[in-house]
Formats: sequence, structure tokens, C-alpha cells
Amino acid sequence: DDDVTIVDDSDNNSITIDTTNLGIGDYEYALTDEDGIFIENYQDNPFFENLEGGFYNILVRDKNGCGTATLLVSVVSFPKFFTPNNDGVNDTWAIKGANSTFFPTAEVNIFNRFGKVVAQINIDNPGWNGTFNGKTLPSDDYWFNINLIDRNGIQRNKKGNMSLIRR
Repeated sequence: DDDVTIVDDSDNNSITIDTTNLGIGDYEYALTDEDGIFIENYQDNPFFENLEGGFYNILVRDKNGCGTATLLVSVVSFPKFFTPNNDGVNDTWAIKGANSTFFPTAEVNIFNRFGKVVAQINIDNPGWNGTFNGKTLPSDDYWFNINLIDRNGIQRNKKGNMSLIRR
């Protein structure tokens, strides 16, 4: 973990591997999503950019066949909109790249324009579906206040907004 730098919640999310502690060898690097599908095939450069929020496996392989090491990492992003129309695409709003494995303590609150809490989300659940007390809320901008505490006790706060779009 200490040899990986992640830039997330940005316009260009990236992962950089510090190679100084890898030891003697000739290494190449790849990135898969959480389902094991290659996002970036093996390459000599230990840098991956333009990543979406989510969970990734970093693979470091010795070119001489001495094995492959993997590390699961989290790249956090906060969607700017969602469209809860039951088409299977963007139907809920949830933090990407966050779960209780990476952030054992998390508080996610969503507010309407008047500051009323309309949802409190568990980061292990699929997300907010745009309802309050079982009633459909209208298309509008909504705000969130998020407090994440990672496995090392490092706290991360984020405030922002997203659009709920109904068509």
C-alpha cells in the first residue's frame, strides 16, 4: 500500500506504483477491474490514468517468470448525476470505489435544496434511488455530506452536489 499513490475524486484519476522497493527484477504492470477484466494490459510504465471510480487490482509481474503480485485498491469518485428510471444504467447514486472493507466507518447524508436530509446511505448498499419515505422525489439538484474513515484511521470529508434527472 505504501508504494502506491492514488489520485482520485479528480478530473484525471490515476494510480502510480513506486518501483524503488520492488527489488531486483524486470517488471511490468497491469490493471484489472474487480471482476478481473483487464483495464490496462501489461506495460512497462507503472502509471495508469483516466480511471473511473471503482476497485482495481494492480498486477506486478516479473518478466522473467518469477511470479505476479497483486494488490486491490480503491479509486473514489462521486457521480455528478443519476437517472432513476429503472433502465439499469445510473439508477442509483452511490460513491464509486468505497465500501466497508476500505472505509470501515462511513457516514453519507443526502439533502434537498432546503437542507432536509432525504437519505442516509450505507456504502455497502447499491445507493440512493431518488426516493424519500417511499415517495419519488423530483428532478433537482441534491447535496451530500460524506465522512469516510479508512482502515488506517485517516478521515476524508467531502461535500458536494449531484443532479437527479427524471425523463
